[in-house]
Amino acid sequence: MKRSIFLTICSLFISLFSFGQTSTEQFETESHGSPSFTDNGVIFNVISHVGTFDIQANYPGTGWNGTSVDNRYIDNSNDAASPPSFSIKTTSNLFKVNRFWMYLSALNLDLSVSGTLTITGKLSGITKFTQTKTTGFTTSLGSTNGYTLIDMTNLNGQNYSNIIIDELRITLGGNFRYAGLDAFTWVKDTGIVLATNEAAASQKGMRIYPNPTSGPFSITTENNVQAKIYSQDGKLLKNLEMKKGANQTDISELPNGVYILKTSSGSSKIIKK
Repeated sequence: MKRSIFLTICSLFISLFSFGQTSTEQFETESHGSPSFTDNGVIFNVISHVGTFDIQANYPGTGWNGTSVDNRYIDNSNDAASPPSFSIKTTSNLFKVNRFWMYLSALNLDLSVSGTLTITGKLSGITKFTQTKTTGFTTSLGSTNGYTLIDMTNLNGQNYSNIIIDELRITLGGNFRYAGLDAFTWVKDTGIVLATNEAAASQKGMRIYPNPTSGPFSITTENNVQAKIYSQDGKLLKNLEMKKGANQTDISELPNGVYILKTSSGSSKIIKK
């Protein structure tokens, strides 16, 4: 029997429901100075935009796992570059952010200074949300060891915990010059269901056929574009370079299943499953 691999197409504005796995990275098994960490089988890169951010393990008892002090977290140490900014990003999986804890202070760790925290979620470089928190920061060590809970289910009155991204960017403002991030709680997607109307033919000048396919298929497009094929759990499986017109490709090496083909065209995104 021929294998059947099915792809469908939907619009940019989609609602994604996931049968996800919630995980909390406490960084306790990560290496000091590392610019990446691994949690629930997913590798995240810590990308420094302004200042140098990596895993901090030199000061035991200065982290916060959500219920008690711990020893490791992400921070920018004594880097004076301003305004501090970094991202947590993965290129092989999609994820959602539930909550995390942050120590926000002056370089001398003074929590009483005033500042802002801008949180941005991106997917393939496109901003999916951005919010700036200006109040509600912890101003003393108190019961949370100086950390402020950043709850993505209620950030400035909005719920961003259900938005699928591949990059979470953190930017400090005002007098905040030091940032420590701990207890990063996120959701790994194990399935994606499209909630908008699906079409099997074409959209925005692109068409794939046959669909379903036993492996080989064609893609026609109006422009030169790059495409990526993902599994339903968000793992990158294949990169495609497509030129204007008809393109032939093959995914016979993949097992039976449903796959997602993504392309970017300007500021829009076409997702085919």
